[in-house]
Amino acid sequence: MKILEKNQYYKLLFLIGAIWNWGAGAIFLILTIFIPSSIELFGAKIPPTFIWFHIIIALVLLFGLFFFMTSRNLEKYHDIVIFFVIEKFIFFFIPLIYFLVGDINFLALTIFIVDLIFGCLYLEFWLKFAS
Repeated sequence: MKILEKNQYYKLLFLIGAIWNWGAGAIFLILTIFIPSSIELFGAKIPPTFIWFHIIIALVLLFGLFFFMTSRNLEKYHDIVIFFVIEKFIFFFIPLIYFLVGDINFLALTIFIVDLIFGCLYLEFWLKFAS
């Protein structure tokens, strides 16, 4: 089994992060447009409008582009990775609070656990890559 070199690993990490954001964003966009009631699978109530949800999805898709760009040039985008870390932690800890107060279910939280994992991996990159 071949072990990835450090640069290859990090490039793959950010590429997978981009694919995760694009996939999750696209799925939630399509579901909420064509099957708005699908939001209830996650223990949430159908909002009167999805505008705020769709704005967040647009940002998720945009961050996917940033992750992709970083996968192409680790040195150039190293400094902005701290913003990726913050974004990923926000995307875990805010849903965690909503889970704890009962506004979303565990299924929804499991999706955001992926963001926590990426946040930790991105933090590791930000701390160690330059050294």
